[in-house]
Amino acid sequence: MQLRSVALAALLVATFSAQADTVALWDFNTYSCSTGCTTPPKATQTANGGVLSAVGGVTFTSAAGSGTGSAFNSTTYAAQGTGNLTRGIQFMIDTSGYTDLVLTFAQRNSNTASAWTTLQYTVDGSTWQTATTFQMPAASATTFVNGLTYDFTSIAAANNNADFGIRFLASFAPGTSAYVATAAGQSYATGGTIRYDNVLLSGDALPDVPVDPIPEPQTYALMLAGLAAVGLMARRRRAG
Repeated sequence: MQLRSVALAALLVATFSAQADTVALWDFNTYSCSTGCTTPPKATQTANGGVLSAVGGVTFTSAAGSGTGSAFNSTTYAAQGTGNLTRGIQFMIDTSGYTDLVLTFAQRNSNTASAWTTLQYTVDGSTWQTATTFQMPAASATTFVNGLTYDFTSIAAANNNADFGIRFLASFAPGTSAYVATAAGQSYATGGTIRYDNVLLSGDALPDVPVDPIPEPQTYALMLAGLAAVGLMARRRRAG
């Protein structure tokens, strides 16, 4: 299954962003780390909280972003023919209070990075399911592909869920047991890099449901006293 075309994705993002709320956003604009990076950048904006982490032996640095600022640059992927779906990056995002989730992001691969990426998601914080697998074009070795989109609106369990998460993993080419390099004529290498930028999860805020206040104990006492008075008056009328 492929991600939507870039042109369609860009149109959908423009339409959706006009009415959706930000659940979590990483734009990496102020992220700066050239070597020895061990602490992933925090989210730029979150409604409930979000945590970015490396999966497997992936290492990371900052690099030029899709616009101004930086991007999150991952490398140190598995050796050829090993570690399928074991290395990449992960975002845990609390979606409590939100529904109809849509993910958008930008990605750029180096020539020797795995051309194929698998997007997975979890609704319990530990069990991962495949959302889609997609191939980055050779042109992504020189420029970002912006506006990539995945629509989670049909996955009801993702809504209003404190244990929701997504991750991007390098994957073998479909039907094979090997990675394929992004650029034609190149060989896959563990030092290939995959950059991510403007990772945004949007959704619709659930409406506030009014809750009737629970009466205080003294209110109950007044209510009971009133009922008793009404009953006494009724008995007096019958007696008269």
